Amino acid sequence: MAILHITFSLSTHGSIKHAIRQHHLQREESVICVNDVFSIGPLASLENRKNWLESNVFKDIEEKELYEDIHKKWTKSIASIPCDLDVWIWYSQNSHEEIGLRYVMSEFVTKCSMVFGIDTTAALNRIHPDMSIRHTGELSSDLLMKLRSDAKRFTLEECRRLAKEWEELKQNPSTLRVWQNGIVHAEEDSYDATIIECAKDLQANNEELWLSPVNVIGRTFNKIEDYMSEAFLEYRIFTMARQGLFEISGDTTDMFSYQIKYIGK
Repeated sequence: MAILHITFSLSTHGSIKHAIRQHHLQREESVICVNDVFSIGPLASLENRKNWLESNVFKDIEEKELYEDIHKKWTKSIASIPCDLDVWIWYSQNSHEEIGLRYVMSEFVTKCSMVFGIDTTAALNRIHPDMSIRHTGELSSDLLMKLRSDAKRFTLEECRRLAKEWEELKQNPSTLRVWQNGIVHAEEDSYDATIIECAKDLQANNEELWLSPVNVIGRTFNKIEDYMSEAFLEYRIFTMARQGLFEISGDTTDMFSYQIKYIGK
């Protein structure tokens, strides 16, 4: 039986393709990436979502075009999927991939009867209980191959429930969703205090007022339990700069070409 693997990051997409080549499965298996970060931005419509990402996340026209190209490829691919194909959805327990699972299910609930899921968080805990991940993209191709046996078929009831949950998520106007043993809508500034704390710590430890945003975002990322887009954290720094909490110096189109200084209370 042919298998279509669906991933929610380019890193997972690349690792699974590598594993398929290593095990000579190219004739039977293919991979599609839904390259989006579903934990941020509006979900109500594709147009609203693209406009929000363009205004707040995308740095240039190339990022926008890449997003649109991958979305078009995804839309075209699922429109021509035969019903005798097995669909394997790779996801882990974070807001981004859990929402992605629900989005994909809304597309497949009426198309295919053989939809499987691999919860990589639970599967990894089975074979390596000492390891933990925030998202599937952290796993090597070798580890992903070892997790294949954990693929579980969704029942029709589960497919319908997940598709319904996607429709419910779309109705909420929030632009940030977090994972707290379930998908929770959060205020957009939920991580601002953590960003400020990390900036103040770095200023104190380094005895420097001007900081690399890469270091501030990296430290913030490590303090957040859920997987979060670095681009979203950078967007929040820009927002706080407009609020007078940070100063920015340099070329903001490149994270490595500018510095930030926390000047708030």
